[in-house]
Amino acid sequence: MEVLHERVIVKKEKKEKKKKSGISKQTINIIRTTQRNNIDLTAIADNKANVLLSLNAIIIAALIPIVIANVDIVFEKMMIIPLMILAVTSFITIYLSAAVLKPSNFDRMRTSENPNAESSPFFFGNFYKMEAEEYFDFIKPSLSDPKDLKAHLAQDLYYIGKRLGEKMAFVRQAYNIFTIGILVTLVSFGAVVFFF
Repeated sequence: MEVLHERVIVKKEKKEKKKKSGISKQTINIIRTTQRNNIDLTAIADNKANVLLSLNAIIIAALIPIVIANVDIVFEKMMIIPLMILAVTSFITIYLSAAVLKPSNFDRMRTSENPNAESSPFFFGNFYKMEAEEYFDFIKPSLSDPKDLKAHLAQDLYYIGKRLGEKMAFVRQAYNIFTIGILVTLVSFGAVVFFF
């Protein structure tokens, strides 16, 4: 009976040791959920930017032939002012939307905040130029040390979140400029029609 009791105690100690040294399933689930949410939100930001980019490209593509075909009427009726406002609005919105869709710079490694830890071997931007053997040597230390593993997971979440925040800020600015620009265009168009 005592031998059985000692075995149970030893098994419990081993389980506790594993829990202390590794990452719990709950932590892994939280990390996975957070990463999935960040990826989904990034896709939403990209889709919104894509809609704005396409819409403004259509506006400019439709605007140019109309203005060229009616250039004398545009200048005679002072329509150049609302059309210039619309064009500037569209170009700024396209620029901000393209900034959202533009990939990050992968030529610099995303280093850890911890000076003792190396760059994350789990982020493809840190290893996409490496050869297979070089990458295997790069990832081995992180897989063997749970502290490094946790640091790299946290680091990856940080950079994904930071890029997502930048994307959302650009999308918000693009939508604000687009809506304000359209409003100013309509107001200036009305002013030109009624006062000139």
